[in-house]
Amino acid sequence: MYRGCRRILKKWKRLPEARRKRTRPPSPPRVGENRVVELHVDVYKLVRRSGFPALTISKGSGIYLKFLVMEYEHARRELEFAKLGNSKVVIDDDNMFLLLTIRRDVEVVEHGNKLAVDINEDSVDCLLIDYDNGKASFFSIRHDIRAIRTNYRRIRMRIQEKVENPILRNKLLAKYGARERNRVEDRLKKITTLLAEIARKHNADLVRERLKDLRLGNKKRSRQLNYRLSTFPYHKFIEYIDYKFYERGLSVIEVDARKTSISCPVCGYTDKRNRTDKESFKCRRCGFQFNAQYIACLNLFSRSDDGSVAIKSGELYLASRKAGSVVPADVAPDEPLIQMRWLRGKPVQVSKILLVTKR
Repeated sequence: MYRGCRRILKKWKRLPEARRKRTRPPSPPRVGENRVVELHVDVYKLVRRSGFPALTISKGSGIYLKFLVMEYEHARRELEFAKLGNSKVVIDDDNMFLLLTIRRDVEVVEHGNKLAVDINEDSVDCLLIDYDNGKASFFSIRHDIRAIRTNYRRIRMRIQEKVENPILRNKLLAKYGARERNRVEDRLKKITTLLAEIARKHNADLVRERLKDLRLGNKKRSRQLNYRLSTFPYHKFIEYIDYKFYERGLSVIEVDARKTSISCPVCGYTDKRNRTDKESFKCRRCGFQFNAQYIACLNLFSRSDDGSVAIKSGELYLASRKAGSVVPADVAPDEPLIQMRWLRGKPVQVSKILLVTKR
Protein backbone atom coordinates (compact mmCIF):
# COMPACT_ATOMS: atom_id res chain seq x y z
CA MET A 1 0.00 0.00 0.00
CA TYR A 2 2.85 2.38 0.87
CA ARG A 3 4.74 1.49 -2.33
CA GLY A 4 1.64 2.30 -4.38
CA CYS A 5 1.39 5.69 -2.66
CA ARG A 6 5.06 6.47 -3.43
CA ARG A 7 4.45 5.55 -7.06
CA ILE A 8 1.51 7.99 -7.21
CA LEU A 9 3.67 10.66 -5.55
CA LYS A 10 6.37 10.27 -8.24
CA LYS A 11 3.75 10.70 -10.96
CA TRP A 12 2.49 13.84 -9.22
CA LYS A 13 6.03 15.31 -9.11
CA ARG A 14 6.43 14.77 -12.87
CA LEU A 15 3.36 16.93 -13.57
CA PRO A 16 3.84 20.50 -14.83
CA GLU A 17 4.22 23.08 -12.07
CA ALA A 18 0.97 24.87 -12.93
CA ARG A 19 -0.99 21.62 -12.70
CA ARG A 20 0.74 20.60 -9.46
CA LYS A 21 -0.50 23.78 -7.79
CA ARG A 22 -4.09 22.87 -8.65
CA THR A 23 -3.72 19.26 -7.46
CA ARG A 24 -3.15 18.19 -3.88
CA PRO A 25 -0.19 15.82 -3.37
CA PRO A 26 -1.11 12.26 -2.27
CA SER A 27 -0.45 11.56 1.40
CA PRO A 28 0.93 8.19 2.60
CA PRO A 29 -1.32 6.07 4.84
CA ARG A 30 -1.02 6.60 8.58
CA VAL A 31 -0.39 3.59 10.73
CA GLY A 32 -2.58 4.94 13.55
CA GLU A 33 -5.68 5.08 11.34
CA ASN A 34 -5.18 1.58 9.95
CA ARG A 35 -7.25 -0.57 12.32
CA VAL A 36 -7.64 -3.59 10.02
CA VAL A 37 -4.85 -6.15 9.56
CA GLU A 38 -5.22 -8.40 6.53
CA LEU A 39 -4.23 -12.04 7.18
CA HIS A 40 -3.33 -14.21 4.24
CA VAL A 41 -4.17 -17.86 4.68
CA ASP A 42 -0.43 -18.74 4.59
CA VAL A 43 0.72 -16.32 7.32
CA TYR A 44 -1.52 -17.40 10.20
CA LYS A 45 -2.48 -20.63 11.91
CA LEU A 46 -5.31 -21.44 14.29
CA VAL A 47 -4.63 -24.38 16.64
CA ARG A 48 -6.75 -25.47 19.59
CA ARG A 49 -4.86 -25.73 22.86
CA SER A 50 -6.41 -26.59 26.23
CA GLY A 51 -9.87 -26.19 24.76
CA PHE A 52 -9.23 -22.68 23.35
CA PRO A 53 -8.02 -21.73 19.85
CA ALA A 54 -4.61 -20.08 19.69
CA LEU A 55 -3.85 -17.71 16.79
CA THR A 56 -0.27 -17.65 15.51
CA ILE A 57 0.67 -14.91 13.03
CA SER A 58 3.98 -14.88 11.14
CA LYS A 59 5.62 -11.46 11.05
CA GLY A 60 8.62 -12.64 9.01
CA SER A 61 12.26 -13.31 9.86
CA GLY A 62 11.23 -16.04 12.27
CA ILE A 63 9.09 -13.70 14.42
CA TYR A 64 5.64 -14.92 15.44
CA LEU A 65 2.79 -13.27 17.32
CA LYS A 66 0.56 -15.50 19.41
CA PHE A 67 -2.93 -14.67 20.73
CA LEU A 68 -5.51 -16.56 22.74
CA VAL A 69 -8.92 -16.39 21.03
CA MET A 70 -12.20 -16.38 22.95
CA GLU A 71 -14.71 -17.88 20.52
CA TYR A 72 -18.49 -17.82 20.32
CA GLU A 73 -20.46 -21.03 20.65
CA HIS A 74 -21.64 -21.02 17.02
CA ALA A 75 -18.05 -20.39 15.85
CA ARG A 76 -16.91 -23.53 17.66
CA ARG A 77 -19.40 -25.62 15.70
CA GLU A 78 -18.44 -24.04 12.38
CA LEU A 79 -14.67 -24.45 12.85
CA GLU A 80 -14.91 -28.21 13.31
CA PHE A 81 -15.62 -28.96 9.63
CA ALA A 82 -14.60 -25.72 7.88
CA LYS A 83 -11.54 -24.69 5.90
CA LEU A 84 -9.93 -21.33 6.69
CA GLY A 85 -9.34 -18.62 4.11
CA ASN A 86 -7.98 -15.07 4.05
CA SER A 87 -9.12 -13.33 7.23
CA LYS A 88 -8.83 -10.03 9.13
CA VAL A 89 -7.94 -8.70 12.55
CA VAL A 90 -9.96 -5.61 13.53
CA ILE A 91 -8.66 -3.35 16.31
CA ASP A 92 -11.36 -1.37 18.13
CA ASP A 93 -9.94 0.76 20.95
CA ASP A 94 -8.60 -1.79 23.46
CA ASN A 95 -10.28 -4.81 21.86
CA MET A 96 -9.13 -7.04 19.00
CA PHE A 97 -11.55 -9.09 16.90
CA LEU A 98 -10.64 -11.95 14.60
CA LEU A 99 -12.89 -12.14 11.52
CA LEU A 100 -12.40 -15.58 10.02
CA THR A 101 -13.37 -16.51 6.47
CA ILE A 102 -14.35 -20.16 6.36
CA ARG A 103 -15.22 -22.52 3.54
CA ARG A 104 -17.34 -25.60 3.94
CA ASP A 105 -18.37 -28.21 1.39
CA VAL A 106 -22.13 -28.80 1.37
CA GLU A 107 -23.86 -31.47 -0.68
CA VAL A 108 -26.97 -30.04 -2.34
CA VAL A 109 -29.69 -32.65 -2.91
CA GLU A 110 -32.92 -32.18 -4.85
CA HIS A 111 -36.06 -32.68 -2.76
CA GLY A 112 -39.64 -33.36 -3.75
CA ASN A 113 -41.27 -30.67 -1.59
CA LYS A 114 -41.25 -27.08 -2.81
CA LEU A 115 -41.34 -23.58 -1.33
CA ALA A 116 -42.41 -20.98 -3.91
CA VAL A 117 -41.48 -17.40 -2.93
CA ASP A 118 -42.77 -14.15 -4.46
CA ILE A 119 -40.84 -11.03 -3.39
CA ASN A 120 -42.74 -7.76 -3.02
CA GLU A 121 -41.81 -4.36 -1.63
CA ASP A 122 -43.84 -4.83 1.58
CA SER A 123 -44.16 -8.62 1.93
CA VAL A 124 -42.76 -11.98 0.89
CA ASP A 125 -45.60 -14.27 -0.19
CA CYS A 126 -44.94 -18.01 0.01
CA LEU A 127 -46.47 -21.31 -1.01
CA LEU A 128 -45.19 -24.38 0.86
CA ILE A 129 -46.05 -27.75 -0.70
CA ASP A 130 -45.33 -30.82 1.43
CA TYR A 131 -46.09 -33.95 -0.59
CA ASP A 132 -44.81 -36.21 2.20
CA ASN A 133 -47.59 -35.14 4.57
CA GLY A 134 -50.12 -34.13 1.91
CA LYS A 135 -50.25 -30.49 3.00
CA ALA A 136 -50.20 -27.12 1.24
CA SER A 137 -49.61 -23.84 3.06
CA PHE A 138 -50.02 -20.23 2.01
CA PHE A 139 -48.38 -17.65 4.24
CA SER A 140 -46.96 -14.16 4.03
CA ILE A 141 -44.06 -12.46 5.82
CA ARG A 142 -44.63 -8.74 6.26
CA HIS A 143 -41.63 -6.42 6.46
CA ASP A 144 -41.02 -2.68 6.76
CA ILE A 145 -38.19 -2.23 4.25
CA ARG A 146 -40.31 0.13 2.16
CA ALA A 147 -41.04 2.28 5.23
CA ILE A 148 -37.34 2.36 6.13
CA ARG A 149 -36.34 3.50 2.65
CA THR A 150 -39.06 6.16 2.52
CA ASN A 151 -38.26 7.49 5.99
CA TYR A 152 -34.53 7.84 5.36
CA ARG A 153 -35.16 9.42 1.98
CA ARG A 154 -37.21 12.09 3.76
CA ILE A 155 -34.37 12.59 6.28
CA ARG A 156 -31.78 13.01 3.50
CA MET A 157 -33.93 15.55 1.69
CA ARG A 158 -34.35 17.62 4.87
CA ILE A 159 -30.60 17.51 5.54
CA GLN A 160 -29.84 18.74 2.04
CA GLU A 161 -32.36 21.56 2.43
CA LYS A 162 -31.55 22.72 5.97
CA VAL A 163 -27.79 22.14 6.44
CA GLU A 164 -25.68 24.67 4.56
CA ASN A 165 -22.25 23.60 5.78
CA PRO A 166 -21.04 21.02 3.19
CA ILE A 167 -18.74 19.19 5.63
CA LEU A 168 -21.48 18.77 8.25
CA ARG A 169 -24.01 17.88 5.55
CA ASN A 170 -21.82 15.09 4.17
CA LYS A 171 -21.20 13.72 7.66
CA LEU A 172 -24.92 13.60 8.41
CA LEU A 173 -25.71 11.98 5.07
CA ALA A 174 -23.05 9.33 5.66
CA LYS A 175 -24.32 8.73 9.20
CA TYR A 176 -27.96 8.20 8.25
CA GLY A 177 -26.98 6.29 5.11
CA ALA A 178 -25.08 3.76 7.25
CA ARG A 179 -28.08 3.45 9.56
CA GLU A 180 -30.39 2.78 6.65
CA ARG A 181 -28.11 0.09 5.20
CA ASN A 182 -27.74 -1.65 8.56
CA ARG A 183 -31.49 -1.73 9.18
CA VAL A 184 -32.23 -3.08 5.71
CA GLU A 185 -29.48 -5.70 6.05
CA ASP A 186 -30.98 -6.78 9.36
CA ARG A 187 -34.41 -7.27 7.80
CA LEU A 188 -33.06 -9.21 4.82
CA LYS A 189 -31.00 -11.60 6.94
CA LYS A 190 -33.86 -12.33 9.35
CA ILE A 191 -36.40 -12.94 6.58
CA THR A 192 -34.14 -15.20 4.53
CA THR A 193 -33.06 -17.15 7.63
CA LEU A 194 -36.72 -17.70 8.59
CA LEU A 195 -37.57 -18.98 5.09
CA ALA A 196 -34.53 -21.27 5.03
CA GLU A 197 -35.43 -22.76 8.42
CA ILE A 198 -39.03 -23.41 7.30
CA ALA A 199 -37.76 -25.10 4.13
CA ARG A 200 -35.20 -27.19 6.06
CA LYS A 201 -37.90 -28.38 8.47
CA HIS A 202 -40.09 -29.58 5.57
CA ASN A 203 -37.22 -30.67 3.23
CA ALA A 204 -38.42 -28.22 0.57
CA ASP A 205 -36.43 -26.75 -2.31
CA LEU A 206 -36.74 -23.07 -3.20
CA VAL A 207 -38.72 -21.97 -6.27
CA ARG A 208 -38.06 -18.28 -6.88
CA GLU A 209 -38.36 -15.73 -9.65
CA ARG A 210 -35.45 -15.00 -11.96
CA LEU A 211 -34.70 -11.30 -11.64
CA LYS A 212 -32.12 -11.06 -14.41
CA ASP A 213 -34.46 -9.32 -16.86
CA LEU A 214 -36.47 -7.43 -14.26
CA ARG A 215 -37.21 -3.84 -15.28
CA LEU A 216 -38.21 -1.72 -12.33
CA GLY A 217 -38.59 1.64 -14.07
CA ASN A 218 -41.82 2.44 -15.86
CA LYS A 219 -42.93 5.78 -17.32
CA LYS A 220 -46.58 5.01 -16.54
CA ARG A 221 -45.87 4.72 -12.80
CA SER A 222 -45.38 7.64 -10.47
CA ARG A 223 -41.92 8.90 -9.62
CA GLN A 224 -42.25 7.84 -6.00
CA LEU A 225 -43.32 4.29 -6.92
CA ASN A 226 -40.41 3.92 -9.35
CA TYR A 227 -38.07 5.08 -6.60
CA ARG A 228 -39.42 2.53 -4.12
CA LEU A 229 -39.17 -0.34 -6.61
CA SER A 230 -35.69 0.62 -7.78
CA THR A 231 -34.30 0.94 -4.24
CA PHE A 232 -35.68 -2.35 -2.91
CA PRO A 233 -32.69 -4.76 -2.65
CA TYR A 234 -34.12 -7.57 -4.81
CA HIS A 235 -30.75 -8.90 -5.93
CA LYS A 236 -29.29 -8.82 -2.42
CA PHE A 237 -32.38 -10.67 -1.16
CA ILE A 238 -31.81 -13.32 -3.83
CA GLU A 239 -28.12 -13.58 -2.90
CA TYR A 240 -28.91 -14.08 0.79
CA ILE A 241 -31.70 -16.60 0.30
CA ASP A 242 -29.67 -18.67 -2.19
CA TYR A 243 -26.72 -18.78 0.20
CA LYS A 244 -28.85 -19.86 3.15
CA PHE A 245 -30.63 -22.58 1.15
CA TYR A 246 -27.40 -23.98 -0.28
CA GLU A 247 -25.87 -23.89 3.20
CA ARG A 248 -28.63 -26.24 4.39
CA GLY A 249 -28.26 -28.62 1.44
CA LEU A 250 -31.41 -27.42 -0.36
CA SER A 251 -31.49 -26.68 -4.09
CA VAL A 252 -32.77 -23.52 -5.79
CA ILE A 253 -34.96 -23.45 -8.91
CA GLU A 254 -35.15 -20.26 -10.98
CA VAL A 255 -38.39 -19.55 -12.84
CA ASP A 256 -39.37 -16.89 -15.36
CA ALA A 257 -41.05 -14.11 -13.38
CA ARG A 258 -42.64 -12.16 -16.23
CA LYS A 259 -46.37 -11.49 -15.83
CA THR A 260 -46.76 -13.88 -12.90
CA SER A 261 -49.20 -11.55 -11.14
CA ILE A 262 -51.62 -11.23 -14.08
CA SER A 263 -51.47 -14.76 -15.54
CA CYS A 264 -53.95 -17.48 -14.66
CA PRO A 265 -52.11 -20.47 -13.09
CA VAL A 266 -54.79 -22.89 -14.32
CA CYS A 267 -55.33 -22.02 -18.02
CA GLY A 268 -52.34 -19.71 -18.56
CA TYR A 269 -54.40 -16.78 -19.89
CA THR A 270 -52.57 -13.45 -19.41
CA ASP A 271 -54.44 -10.17 -19.12
CA LYS A 272 -54.05 -7.09 -16.93
CA ARG A 273 -57.80 -7.12 -16.32
CA ASN A 274 -57.46 -10.47 -14.52
CA ARG A 275 -56.18 -8.50 -11.54
CA THR A 276 -59.39 -6.77 -10.51
CA ASP A 277 -57.76 -5.06 -7.51
CA LYS A 278 -54.86 -5.50 -5.12
CA GLU A 279 -56.50 -8.38 -3.25
CA SER A 280 -58.65 -10.11 -5.90
CA PHE A 281 -57.86 -12.14 -9.03
CA LYS A 282 -60.40 -13.47 -11.52
CA CYS A 283 -59.46 -15.04 -14.85
CA ARG A 284 -61.50 -13.61 -17.73
CA ARG A 285 -61.26 -16.89 -19.67
CA CYS A 286 -61.87 -19.75 -17.21
CA GLY A 287 -63.33 -17.77 -14.30
CA PHE A 288 -60.75 -18.95 -11.74
CA GLN A 289 -60.86 -16.76 -8.61
CA PHE A 290 -58.24 -16.55 -5.89
CA ASN A 291 -56.38 -14.18 -3.59
CA ALA A 292 -54.25 -12.01 -5.87
CA GLN A 293 -51.49 -12.01 -3.27
CA TYR A 294 -50.71 -15.69 -3.99
CA ILE A 295 -51.31 -15.86 -7.74
CA ALA A 296 -47.62 -15.23 -8.40
CA CYS A 297 -46.70 -18.13 -6.07
CA LEU A 298 -49.01 -20.49 -7.96
CA ASN A 299 -47.55 -19.35 -11.29
CA LEU A 300 -44.00 -19.84 -10.06
CA PHE A 301 -44.89 -23.35 -8.99
CA SER A 302 -46.70 -24.16 -12.25
CA ARG A 303 -43.81 -22.79 -14.36
CA SER A 304 -41.28 -24.97 -12.57
CA ASP A 305 -40.37 -28.30 -14.13
CA ASP A 306 -42.11 -30.18 -11.34
CA GLY A 307 -45.31 -28.21 -10.72
CA SER A 308 -48.82 -28.33 -12.13
CA VAL A 309 -52.00 -26.49 -11.03
CA ALA A 310 -55.44 -27.82 -11.90
CA ILE A 311 -59.11 -27.60 -10.83
CA LYS A 312 -61.07 -30.78 -10.20
CA SER A 313 -64.68 -30.77 -8.99
CA GLY A 314 -64.43 -27.10 -8.14
CA GLU A 315 -61.31 -27.51 -5.96
CA LEU A 316 -57.73 -26.40 -6.56
CA TYR A 317 -55.10 -29.15 -6.71
CA LEU A 318 -51.30 -28.87 -6.82
CA ALA A 319 -49.67 -31.84 -8.56
CA SER A 320 -46.11 -33.06 -8.99
CA ARG A 321 -45.29 -34.32 -12.46
CA LYS A 322 -42.24 -36.30 -11.31
CA ALA A 323 -43.54 -37.86 -8.10
CA GLY A 324 -47.15 -38.19 -9.23
CA SER A 325 -48.43 -36.75 -5.94
CA VAL A 326 -51.50 -34.53 -5.71
CA VAL A 327 -52.19 -32.12 -2.85
CA PRO A 328 -55.51 -30.26 -2.47
CA ALA A 329 -55.23 -26.53 -1.77
CA ASP A 330 -58.77 -25.30 -1.16
CA VAL A 331 -57.64 -22.23 0.79
CA ALA A 332 -60.13 -19.38 0.78
CA PRO A 333 -58.74 -15.93 -0.13
CA ASP A 334 -59.67 -14.48 3.25
CA GLU A 335 -58.05 -17.11 5.48
CA PRO A 336 -55.56 -15.98 8.18
CA LEU A 337 -51.92 -15.64 7.18
CA ILE A 338 -48.56 -15.63 8.88
CA GLN A 339 -47.33 -12.13 9.51
CA MET A 340 -44.03 -10.93 10.91
CA ARG A 341 -44.24 -7.63 12.79
CA TRP A 342 -40.90 -5.98 13.38
CA LEU A 343 -40.71 -4.55 16.89
CA ARG A 344 -37.34 -2.91 17.52
CA GLY A 345 -35.73 -5.08 14.87
CA LYS A 346 -37.00 -8.40 16.27
CA PRO A 347 -39.62 -10.54 14.47
CA VAL A 348 -42.71 -11.58 16.44
CA GLN A 349 -45.00 -14.32 15.15
CA VAL A 350 -48.62 -13.17 15.25
CA SER A 351 -50.68 -15.98 13.71
CA LYS A 352 -50.12 -19.58 12.73
CA ILE A 353 -49.63 -21.26 9.35
CA LEU A 354 -52.80 -22.53 7.78
CA LEU A 355 -52.31 -26.18 6.75
CA VAL A 356 -54.67 -27.92 4.34
CA THR A 357 -54.55 -31.65 4.94
CA LYS A 358 -55.10 -34.25 2.29
CA ARG A 359 -58.57 -35.76 2.30
